[in-house]
Amino acid sequence: MLTADKVLVTVGTPCSISAVGSTETYRARVVGSPEFIALAAFDAGLIDLDPQADGSLKLSWVGGESTTLAEIERLHGQQLRASLGIRYIDELTALGNAVVTDVGASLPHDFDRGGLRRLAGLTYRDVRDSALKDMYGLFDDDPRLGPSLQAQLFAYSGLGALAALPVPLSELIPNPYEFRVAGATAFPGLDAQGQLRPAGSVTSDNDKLRDKFAMRLANSLSSHGPALLSTMLAPSYSLSKSLKHPELLETLRSASGYMRVPQTPLNAVGACASSSIVFSEFAPQMVLDYPGYQRPQVVLWTAADAATRPSWQILDAFGPGALMTRAKLEAINAGRSPAEQRSIADSLAPFDVDANGTVVGEGGSGLLVTTLDFALRNFLDITSIIVGWGQSGEAGGKAHFAGVGFGGENALMHALELAYRGHGYRVSDFQYLVAHATGTRTNSKTDLTTAANARSAAAERQGMKGGLPKVAVGTPKAVGDGHTMGETGLKATSQALQFLLGQPAVGVPTLRHLDPDLGSVAESFTLQSAPVAGNLDGGALCATQGFGGYNGAIALRAAHAEAFARYSPDRKVLAAYLERWPELRREREQRERHWRLRRRSAIELAQIHCWKGLD
Repeated sequence: MLTADKVLVTVGTPCSISAVGSTETYRARVVGSPEFIALAAFDAGLIDLDPQADGSLKLSWVGGESTTLAEIERLHGQQLRASLGIRYIDELTALGNAVVTDVGASLPHDFDRGGLRRLAGLTYRDVRDSALKDMYGLFDDDPRLGPSLQAQLFAYSGLGALAALPVPLSELIPNPYEFRVAGATAFPGLDAQGQLRPAGSVTSDNDKLRDKFAMRLANSLSSHGPALLSTMLAPSYSLSKSLKHPELLETLRSASGYMRVPQTPLNAVGACASSSIVFSEFAPQMVLDYPGYQRPQVVLWTAADAATRPSWQILDAFGPGALMTRAKLEAINAGRSPAEQRSIADSLAPFDVDANGTVVGEGGSGLLVTTLDFALRNFLDITSIIVGWGQSGEAGGKAHFAGVGFGGENALMHALELAYRGHGYRVSDFQYLVAHATGTRTNSKTDLTTAANARSAAAERQGMKGGLPKVAVGTPKAVGDGHTMGETGLKATSQALQFLLGQPAVGVPTLRHLDPDLGSVAESFTLQSAPVAGNLDGGALCATQGFGGYNGAIALRAAHAEAFARYSPDRKVLAAYLERWPELRREREQRERHWRLRRRSAIELAQIHCWKGLD
């Protein structure tokens, strides 16, 4: 059995943003909470929220006057719902047949037009007036010079994940070199390309923009989002001051001799499996023993995609066959009674006979990962034990070169093999599968078939006889997020954590009539529209399939005292941790809720958790 320093765990829960909205808004939608409309109004910048000691929310309009759920619903309910989740995009509808579809799941409200920057506190003035003022040039309010939408997603969700920590990151890890950001994306920040100008377009009136080459270049790189995160947290040293006074850099030296800067961000691009693949790359680094190797103690696992920008060109790459369209929805609803018709909001229907296409979405997520030993010694709230991971490349349907063929079993088999050989967990110890579930009938079949094949093959390797218990299935895409591309594996992990924390986790809410083409493979799974009940002693699997044959999988188990004891941690350390754990859990939940319902949270968290430099 592995020792505690070789076991990876998650700390806290992911901070996310998607077409539905921020983390709390999404959770409210999953469980059908009446607070959903108030949380959506907060995302839209209409109201402020004040969490109360009893868990309720005090609601007030921006400006101070109190309000109620009923008043918010009456004044703004219809418009709020129309501007989030899967919806018709007005600017595409106006183009008629010139576009392949007018259905999308882009960021809600005005997030793509400055709203996300205001929510995060990442406007020029916010940064200029903060402890990070030396970075103000990277946050110009001019969209041609400020951070791209994709970089904003990385910053909001990545910094938001730090709310899980009970002490500043700089206290937890005095040497920044023991920290690393791992970022994943499917697309190279295409929204920034829309701000680039063709050669010869520079005039005396706009030459200033050309001079700011560093900002323009940085915002055009797919690696800019993870790098921005790392830079915001690194010790602050003005480039101009350092060049004039190089002796200042001596203060960067640590006792070990290594300079006090974080490790370089790890970036991965692997289609829709990007976030699962980047995890498979950094996880071994965190447990690797090699003479002289400095392994990261904490990794900030992030992923983000702003796929629809600029001008929705990516929709042409998918084509009408793979996408949900207005015409397809009208065909589905033809001849049905009003009660049986699908709305645009529930048009993405994986595993259903109505699964006629996917919906392109946008989103970002961030989550902290460390070792069990580190988390116990530093009293961090452990939300799951990561017991396996795997990746594979396949194009089983080579004619279309999409990762909806067969061969992806290897990724999940590898994750289950690590769980068994390293942790002693069998296939039957995992009761919940967060499926890729794009919303096409082809993917519905391959999604379940590859998972069933992987489970069967792993069970055979483990010497198990007889049939396996059914596994419940969930998918965030059916809640209204659409297909968030490279971020989708990390968003799946967020739902797996809800299940392992004993909370209701997403099922397949758009499921009505099971697709008969699934055949006997569906018998291995429990497919339901209602949320899946959580399990404090359960296991969860996340499997993703990506275009071009990219596949990734992660296996997680619930965190509790008996599970920790399997890895022989220091008994005194474990006893001290378990004594404080209920308090740690309660405080972590309160911290996360506080920061996720607070405006300007990202910039404030950056100031709290960054390592100190010249300031």
